[in-house]
Amino acid sequence: MAPLSHDMILDIFRCLSVKDLSRFKCVSKFWCSWIEDQNFIKLHLSYSLKTNTNRSLILHHSRYQIFSVNYDSPKTKQLEQLEQNKNIQILGSCNGLLAVEEQNGRIFLWNPSTRKCQVLPSPKIVFSPPPAFYSCSTYSGFGYDPVSDDYKLVLIVQLLGTYEEYLRSEAKVYSLRRNSWRTIKDYFCFYFISERQLGVVANNVLHLLAYKIPESSKRSSCWF
Repeated sequence: MAPLSHDMILDIFRCLSVKDLSRFKCVSKFWCSWIEDQNFIKLHLSYSLKTNTNRSLILHHSRYQIFSVNYDSPKTKQLEQLEQNKNIQILGSCNGLLAVEEQNGRIFLWNPSTRKCQVLPSPKIVFSPPPAFYSCSTYSGFGYDPVSDDYKLVLIVQLLGTYEEYLRSEAKVYSLRRNSWRTIKDYFCFYFISERQLGVVANNVLHLLAYKIPESSKRSSCWF
């Protein structure tokens, strides 16, 4: 029996689950290098999206518990706890990756399927001394940028005085490819709706519900 060609093996691999691929990485160094190749990862993701397979539902039951439900085996309804005894907040998700923030402010990207994570450098958002009474709000969004072939995390922090006499905002964007943050320089002139809001990525654009800064006390709603 003739051995299978490289292309035939990859064609079989792309139909498998992430869990199976993780096991097959132990078969040989060649298989491991093929499965970890970025081109194959994109091929596997594209096939999963096209065939609607390899789906999981992430449930954030509390700040201490995150569960994963495998859609491909609905009969078993197996509920696997992914993280224990950590006070965390999900900042966003995209293509099976989660952007997560711990209570101590550490942010990392986490792949629940492979259980690998990457700690991000600190965004270092610092404001001048605020007034005695103010509210601090955080807004975020995580997604994939097909133009630069890069995963990006947007983090916005806003301080607002009790009587709206003080407003300071800073927005930063993290690039996984560069592993660094950059500050959005343009003046940020929006009030956000709630103290913490997760952005919605649609058509590769991050959307947040916000108010324009009003000239009077009346606010006008808009999408940012």
